[in-house]
Formats: sequence, structure tokens, C-alpha cells
Amino acid sequence: MKNINSISKRVMITLFVLLLSVVGMKNTFAQGQVAILQHNDTLSAFYGPNALNLAHTAAADGDIITLSSGNFNGCTLSKAVTIHGAGCVDDPESHLAPTRIPGNLSVSKPDGTSPLTMEGIWMGEIRYSCSYPYTQNVRFIKCNIDYLRPWSYNNSNDFYFVNCIIKDFRYYGNGLLIQNSVVRFSLYNQTDQNNMNIINNSVVCLNNNVNIGNTRGYNCILASGDNNGAPNSTFYNCVEIQTGNSNIFEGQLNESNMQVSSYDEVFETFAGTVEYNENYQLKSDFASSFLGNDGTEVGIHGGLLPYNTRPSYMYIRTTNVAGQTTEDDKLSVEIELISSGN
Repeated sequence: MKNINSISKRVMITLFVLLLSVVGMKNTFAQGQVAILQHNDTLSAFYGPNALNLAHTAAADGDIITLSSGNFNGCTLSKAVTIHGAGCVDDPESHLAPTRIPGNLSVSKPDGTSPLTMEGIWMGEIRYSCSYPYTQNVRFIKCNIDYLRPWSYNNSNDFYFVNCIIKDFRYYGNGLLIQNSVVRFSLYNQTDQNNMNIINNSVVCLNNNVNIGNTRGYNCILASGDNNGAPNSTFYNCVEIQTGNSNIFEGQLNESNMQVSSYDEVFETFAGTVEYNENYQLKSDFASSFLGNDGTEVGIHGGLLPYNTRPSYMYIRTTNVAGQTTEDDKLSVEIELISSGN
């Protein structure tokens, strides 16, 4: 295990193992997926592919759920909890596989006062509720998402993404913030000019006929095709890669943007197919010649939050669950945590 640099982190490991080792149960357990629910000073463990659902059912707003590596069944997330995974990519340094939720995950959170936060998870298809009550105040941090789509077409509110890769986003809502992420929009509907979306230091690919309206973009790379527009939007120090007939900067007064005609003028290897194993590195001459408004390079590796997939918290590296309880109904559970190094 990596060195732990603070006493508080060492104490966290001790409590994790001690409390779980005295949970009394009579069943036998198979090794595999583990979800740890932290409610105030109490820890509870759930096992198997359905562990996330079980932990979420038992959770209250403000609780933390920590998931091990492995595949978890989807469920409906409706509480203001924080869900920590073991990472959204294979980690060659720690030899950890990602936490994955391959499908059937729904987000339906009507209360906008406290966030639902998900970090370090590779997700398949996520469906979010746009009919009343709307899904509100959801944060995705360091996540890979295959498909993010609404159940119905009314507005969701206040979605936040940082260091994420989203292969296909059908967006319907207001108050969107995207930071140092890569996203392909197959639908974009923002109708509230008083609640502008913000996109910073990101790579945004637009399918044909998708308009990115009511948005402010800073230090982004925007790949357009045919019939794209940006009504009521303003961009600063952004690059448009024009692969079709669109000009999303048309009519804007801001002159800090530039346009090119192909991906290979900007990127080392990226050619428009959003994938997790792409590094989205800019060509060195381009990165140094066209800078963002903060003096760093445009795209996901510049700005205040450069792209990084490693979780920001301590996460589960290994678990060792006894095959059965002892004679006094105690179950031995050992969990090794690894520091993120961040």
C-alpha cells in the first residue's frame, strides 16, 4: 500500500477495519464487490453485485458510499449521498480495475439543496429524470460515461462535470457546468438565458444539427459539423474545428477565438471519436501558440483543474471477507485502502 502521509488517514484505516470486523452476521460470504456505507461514525458493509443498491437504500442524505473495483448492478439514485469508486480507468500503478456500473442506472433527485456526488466510476447508460420532480444538483467527478440521457424532455437543473469523459450526452436542462472534460453532444437544449451554461477548458464535439445555445465557453475546443449554431452564446479563447458547414462563432463580437479545418491541426492523435484511452494531447506548437485567457493551454490539460482520472480520496484496494461468521457471530472483514497520492 502507498505511504499514508497524515495521521488522520492512518486513523481512518484503523476505524475501517475495526468496525467492520465486529459486525455480527450468520451468513457466509463470497469475495467480490463491496460497498461501504458511512453514516456519521457508523460503517456498514454490503456485498455482491447488488451492493450499491443495498447501500443506497440504507443511506441517508449526507452519507458516503465507497465501492470496490468490479461491476455493480444499477439502481435509482435519489438521495444526496457521495459515492466513491476505485477509479474510472485501469490503473497500471496500483493494478486496480475500475469500479463499473454497466447499465440500468437512473438519477432522480428532486431536492436541489444538497448534491448527489459520484466520483471515480465507469458508467454505462445513465438516465436522468426531467419530468417533475426534476433532477437537481448532481456532480460527476472523474467519471467515464457511455450514455447520459433523459427519461423525458423537460428541464433538469445544475449538473456539474469535472475531469469526465462522456461519449454521448443528450442534454436537456439549465445550469450546466463542464470543467476539463470531453463530451459529445447528440442533443443540447438550454432555454433559460438567465441561467447560462458554463463550459471551461473542455473538448466539445457536436453531432450534426445540434445547437449549443445559452452558453459561455472559455478555453475550449469545439468540433462542429453540419448545421450547428450557438444562439445567445459567447466564447472566449476557444478553437472551432470546422468539419462541416457550421460557424458557431458567427455574429459574435468577441475576437479571441480561432477556427481551423481539421483535428490534426490541433491534436496529436484525437480525430473526433470520444474514447477513454485517448489522451487528448495538443500538438506542442499549437499548445504554445494559442493560449487560454489564464495563460495556460486550451483544452482539458490546461486551466485550474487539468485532466486527471485518479480519485482524490482514499479508496478500496483489497478486501478480505471471512468465509463465515465465528461462533460468537462476528464476521472478520479486512479492507486495505490506498491513498490517491493527490
